[in-house]
Amino acid sequence: MKKWMKFEEYLISGEWHVHTSYTDGANTVLQLVAAAEKLKIPLIAFTEHVRRDLTYDFNDFLSDIEKAREEFPDVIVLSGIEAKVLPDGSLDVDKEILSAVDHAIFAFHSFKGSADEFLQSLKKVIKNDEISAWAHPMPYSTERPSNSELGEIFQLMEKNCVLLEINSKYSAPPKSWIDLAKKVGVKFVRGSDVHKISDLKRVKFDCGEEIYTFLEHLNPL
Repeated sequence: MKKWMKFEEYLISGEWHVHTSYTDGANTVLQLVAAAEKLKIPLIAFTEHVRRDLTYDFNDFLSDIEKAREEFPDVIVLSGIEAKVLPDGSLDVDKEILSAVDHAIFAFHSFKGSADEFLQSLKKVIKNDEISAWAHPMPYSTERPSNSELGEIFQLMEKNCVLLEINSKYSAPPKSWIDLAKKVGVKFVRGSDVHKISDLKRVKFDCGEEIYTFLEHLNPL
């Protein structure tokens, strides 16, 4: 059972992709949770950037999350990471950190290989049991995957209970991807790639609407 499943009812109403001042964010964990409480956001997941060689103390980061849970009991506060996918499909993160957090997401920030190499790396990381979601999903190779290739990827995500992130910052994934993923049965998660308090927004629409409208409603004003 993936860890996110305990909080499935909050996949869209929660905020599942947040960065703090430990890396490239502007605010602390406590400041962001306080803002989430005011906005009545029921869940916030801190997916801090990681590398195998960290420039900050990850235990301090986890301690701040524990403090926030104590100070703001009405908000579900999850620990998490955003790990970069390396060319061989492995993740640039220490295995102990990967297994310790509540919500581990993976991301391609660039990819210099072919579409086939991109797809092989993607398949490998999707099979990682510790992974929760694909962050800001989009094609990162010079060639776009075909619908049949994407269908295979989404089937693998559904089988391995990996969420597809709806990311308002990058308007990702494309609507065609969302429609195809829906047909396969992939579940979606809201991830606004929050880097400052003003990025936090409460979802104010009926979550029963078509999934691709989430993208429109979550785009920054």
